[in-house]
Amino acid sequence: MRIVDLRSDTITKPTAAMRRAMAEAEVGDDVFGEDPTVNRLEEMAASRLGKEAGLFVASGAMGNPAGLMVHCGRGDEVILGDLSHTYMYEQGGSAALAGIHPRPLRNQTDGALAISDIEAAIRSENIHFPPARMKQAPVPLFWPFCGPPKKTFWH
Repeated sequence: MRIVDLRSDTITKPTAAMRRAMAEAEVGDDVFGEDPTVNRLEEMAASRLGKEAGLFVASGAMGNPAGLMVHCGRGDEVILGDLSHTYMYEQGGSAALAGIHPRPLRNQTDGALAISDIEAAIRSENIHFPPARMKQAPVPLFWPFCGPPKKTFWH
């Protein structure tokens, strides 16, 4: 059995058949909605997730800040785990690209954040504090620093 390692977009290398399919694929400008493969992928993702639309991004380094930007604006704060992928990696993209202030809390051994820690981290309304718009990104399916997750949820 062949294992596909999906921890990162840079781990799994395309097979010869995948490379042939890419070389033979009809392409177009995705910015103008003219790439049929990207269009099909976005439509399929939206359909499977029950959403009205989807957006293809080429890497997690693009997708993670984009996902946070859906919920937060420039100067907002995201409360997340100190071992979360978005906090530990991604070269600070959410702060650098989106102006989102990370507020890390200690992860529990199962990867989750304690509700009491989240509640304590939410600052009172004050012109000097960034407003917390998002509390705890979902626990990923692969949690390399805390073992497998026992729960996945949004606060």
